[in-house]
Amino acid sequence: MEITKKHIEKIHEILNRVSPVDYDCGKLCGEICCVYDDEDYPNDELIIYLLPEEEKLYENSKTFELKHFTINEIKYPHSWKNGVYTVKCLNPPRCEREIRPIQCRTFPLIPHIDKNNHFYLIFDDSQYPYECPLIKNNFELNEDFINETYKVWRFLLKNKLVYDLVDMDSRKRENKKIKYKKIR
Repeated sequence: MEITKKHIEKIHEILNRVSPVDYDCGKLCGEICCVYDDEDYPNDELIIYLLPEEEKLYENSKTFELKHFTINEIKYPHSWKNGVYTVKCLNPPRCEREIRPIQCRTFPLIPHIDKNNHFYLIFDDSQYPYECPLIKNNFELNEDFINETYKVWRFLLKNKLVYDLVDMDSRKRENKKIKYKKIR
């Protein structure tokens, strides 16, 4: 299944109606995922990889910088022949919130596919130079957020590129024997 700009806009519309918690979780940490900056990990390295067609939302943005990488430049599945786009907020945390990337909208949950091809949502326990209080303190997430995030990722996984990426990331976690907490 091909993903279109219309699909991405519909996903944004769906995810705009839900939130991990009943308040702005950025207030817990001072929006650390947007503004983190230190000499070992400068803020200008904080980029978000985009899903197919998502880059079209950023072509005229004044607050996000859009970049393209070939798969020779980064480790991505070979099926991503046309490369990968990233965005970086130019003035964190004052970016165009209405077009923030899907991966930001569904955080702290990420998709995982086990060896038996079962799909789950898990907490994103990736190594970041900062700690997300939602993960660190094991906050209970809103059920509507979990449900809608699950539906969105289930839809996105119908696209071969997204499936290959999630599968690659899932195999990395399992090969490194990284423990993860299944949410749904």
